[in-house]
Amino acid sequence: MIVSMSRVSGISPCKMLKINAHCCNQRIFLYLFLSETFNLFTMINSTIKEAVIAFSALLVTSTNTFSQTNTLPTSGNVGIGELNPDQKLTVRGSARIDSTLMVKDSMSVDHGAHVGGDLTVDGQTILAGDLILKSLLDSTLTEDEVLLIDTEGKVKSGGNLKSLVYADVALPPCKDDAGGHITPAAPVWLNGSGKLYTSSACVPDVKVGIGRDNPDSKLHITTAVNKNTHPIIVDKRIQGNPTPYKLMQLDNNGLLFAREVKVNLDNWADYVFDANYPLMPLSELQAFIQTYNHLPNVPSAKEMTENGLNVAKTNIMLMEKVEELTLYVLQINEKVKTLEELLKQQEETIRLQQELIRKLEQHVKP
Repeated sequence: MIVSMSRVSGISPCKMLKINAHCCNQRIFLYLFLSETFNLFTMINSTIKEAVIAFSALLVTSTNTFSQTNTLPTSGNVGIGELNPDQKLTVRGSARIDSTLMVKDSMSVDHGAHVGGDLTVDGQTILAGDLILKSLLDSTLTEDEVLLIDTEGKVKSGGNLKSLVYADVALPPCKDDAGGHITPAAPVWLNGSGKLYTSSACVPDVKVGIGRDNPDSKLHITTAVNKNTHPIIVDKRIQGNPTPYKLMQLDNNGLLFAREVKVNLDNWADYVFDANYPLMPLSELQAFIQTYNHLPNVPSAKEMTENGLNVAKTNIMLMEKVEELTLYVLQINEKVKTLEELLKQQEETIRLQQELIRKLEQHVKP
């Protein structure tokens, strides 16, 4: 603290400085003016320092008052919105990161996560629980909520289900072994304009099973136990009629209903009418029937029961027997004609004999 010389009691400033009175008075006035001015600035400076200290204290107090849920220590756990963080960084509430978030170790998400852009996973994705998707039968399901895997193995969301799953694309070459033989592969469903079909290039014998996982034929249907569902029904819609017209039905008892069945044949029984056909004589036919209890070239009842009936072969066989019967009838007809001719001759002979007898009786009468 600088003290003014005028405040030194009992001592004249001019005497202390030992200078003439006129000059001394001017210098003392200037000195006092400067001294008082300096003292004023010193007081102002002190006041500003005290104001800054007070404002700083107020600022710290306000910060502690309005951000009291944050913990920002120089070391230890950091909490944002959390006074007692139990992790290196605990955020209680939302957090926004406009740049890159890099996690060099594992990351755990206890609740939902939304990714607005691309999600790239360089390693494996392992699910400890179930991945639950909406059913395709869910009426609230939209195209963007369908998770699909297309023919290239890409997982897609939304889009045309048919075009993504059953794509009309060229198939890759078939795999083969070292000897050039095709290695069987799983069949692939493809689609075209109004059609749905399986690939057969790499699968020599595609089999489709309904109700079974080991089909023995191109289409193998196995019905459920104690169910009356028909394996096959084919209907035809008719304009103006709400009830479809049933064309064919295979019921659960194996009975086939159809309007008409057309069977392709390689041959027919007209060979019976060939001149060299070995038609069995009736006497031999009778002996065969008595021995085997069925017609020649006709399966027995036991064979029919065990092996079933072949529609095409059975119709040929039946026609063969019909044509053989026709030949037998013709043979009998020839014999009947011969007998009829012989009978006519006998009748004429009898008539002539009767006339001769009458004439002789007339001559004999007296």
